[in-house]
Amino acid sequence: MKTLGIESTECKALEIHVGYSILTAAVAPEQKARLSKDSEYYLNFRTIIERDANSVHSLTLKNSSLQKIAREDFTALMQEKLAKKPHILKSLLPSFSVGCRRLTPGPGYLEALAEDNVDFIDTPISFAQGRSLVLGDGEEKELDILVCATGFQASAPPPFPVTGTNSQTMKEKFEPYAETYLSVATDGFPNYFMMLGPNAAIGTGTLTTMMEMTGDYIIKCIRKLQKENILSMEVKARRVKDFSEVIDRYFKKTVYLDQCSSWYRSNGGKGDRITGLWPGSALHAMECLRSPRWEDFDYVYEGEDGQGECNRLGWLGNGWSVAQIDREGGEIAHFLQPGLVDIPAEPFPEDTLMFKQRPFSY
Repeated sequence: MKTLGIESTECKALEIHVGYSILTAAVAPEQKARLSKDSEYYLNFRTIIERDANSVHSLTLKNSSLQKIAREDFTALMQEKLAKKPHILKSLLPSFSVGCRRLTPGPGYLEALAEDNVDFIDTPISFAQGRSLVLGDGEEKELDILVCATGFQASAPPPFPVTGTNSQTMKEKFEPYAETYLSVATDGFPNYFMMLGPNAAIGTGTLTTMMEMTGDYIIKCIRKLQKENILSMEVKARRVKDFSEVIDRYFKKTVYLDQCSSWYRSNGGKGDRITGLWPGSALHAMECLRSPRWEDFDYVYEGEDGQGECNRLGWLGNGWSVAQIDREGGEIAHFLQPGLVDIPAEPFPEDTLMFKQRPFSY
C-alpha cells in the first residue's frame, strides 16, 4: 500500500478509504499546510487516491480474483480486531460478497465490541416493553437507551410533488421501481433533469466527479433549450427501456445481487433490481455522460402548434459571428492561436496523447 508520501513520524490520525482497503496514515498540521499550499504535492496525493479507487472495479464482479483477495483480507482484519472475543466473528462475518453492501471503514467499531464492558448478544429481539427488551429466548434486558438504526429509503421519489404529462406523478412513475435514462431524465417529465437520481451512485471510483459530469450534462441540455428556442425536451420512452435492460443485464454478473440487504436495491433494500448504482465503473459513467445523444430526446419548438413545424434553424441568426461583434473579447483569428489548434496524431486521431489519457469519443 502506498503511503502517499506521508511520513509515519508526522502521525496524528487520518483514515482514507481507498478502493476496498483502509489506509491509516499520519497527517500533522504542517502536512495539512503543505497540502493546501503545494499544488503539485496535492495533485500527487489526489492522483494516487483516485488511481487506486478506479483500479479496483473488478472487486464488484462475482468470483473475480480481487473479490477473493478482498474477502480474505477483510476476514483476517476482523479476526485481528476481534482477537479478545473470537467467538463474535461467527455472528458478524458476512456470507455475501465484499461490496454487496456499502463498505465503510467503521474505525473503532469491532474494537468496541471486544471490550470487557460490552456484551455482544445476537439473540433475536421479540419485543420492547417499559425500559427493557424481551429476547427470543425469553430473557429480558433492561436498558437506559435504545438506539434504532432503521435505515432510509434510497429509491423513494422526491419528497415534494412532481407531476409530469397526463397528470402522472413521479411517485406513480417510479412504481414498482425507478426507471430513468442515464440516471438524469425519465419519459413523461419534459425539462426535468436529476442529479444523484436513481442509478446515479457508484460502487468504486469517485462520486463527486460523476456529479460534476452530470451537472455539465444538464447545463448542455439547458443551453440547447435556450439556443434553439425549444419549449420542451423529453427523453424517449424506448431509451428509458433500453437503459433498464442494460441495468438488468449488467448487474447479474456483479456482487450487488448477492443475498444481502442494501440501499442499492429496490423494495426497501430487498428487491431484485439495483436502483442505487450506475451499471459500470465511475470512469464508464463519466464517458457516457460526456456527450449528450440529442437523438434520444423528443422536442417541441417555440412556434409549433402541433400540426406544423417552425424554422428549427432559426438559431443561425443574422450571419455574424459573436467574435466579430464583440471585438473587445473576441478573436477573429482564433483558429491560429496556440491551444486552440487541434493537430491529431497520425494515422488516427484517437492516438493523440489526450485521447490516450481520456478515451476517444465522438
